[in-house]
Amino acid sequence: MTSSTDVVLDTSVIVKGILPPLRRKRDDVYHRQLSLHLKAKELLKKAQNGELTLHEPVIALVETSTVLWRLSKSERIVDIGIRFLETYSVFYSDVYLLEDAMEIGRKTGASGFDVLFLACAKRRGAKLITDDRKMYEKALESGIEAELLRETPSSP
Repeated sequence: MTSSTDVVLDTSVIVKGILPPLRRKRDDVYHRQLSLHLKAKELLKKAQNGELTLHEPVIALVETSTVLWRLSKSERIVDIGIRFLETYSVFYSDVYLLEDAMEIGRKTGASGFDVLFLACAKRRGAKLITDDRKMYEKALESGIEAELLRETPSSP
């Protein structure tokens, strides 16, 4: 039996894993977006297969539904994202994360949503995976193990 790896997926990764690139022009930008989509989608599949255990702040539901709606204008896509999170995530309340979130916020100046994801990774000893460079840098600054999606090698 293989063990599961504890991770916090930032909303940027969840959304990129659910939504393929929306760009119509098949240029370098599209191919970079497609590469990120495939990497993120592979992470979601690993969560579904039990290779990853997702630890998420409750606010991930709000942020994911909002971003998916803003990008897709599709209730079906929003429902897919929310169902994925509800099925494969262990959620942590803002109250549980409060002290760590405030400490990280004071130390790094990160945004309110970001500090909750960072605090969740810190409290659970989980790796944060994000495609937000600033969030990635704040994680490292806070002593949190982190991975930047765009800098990870593609899965075979």
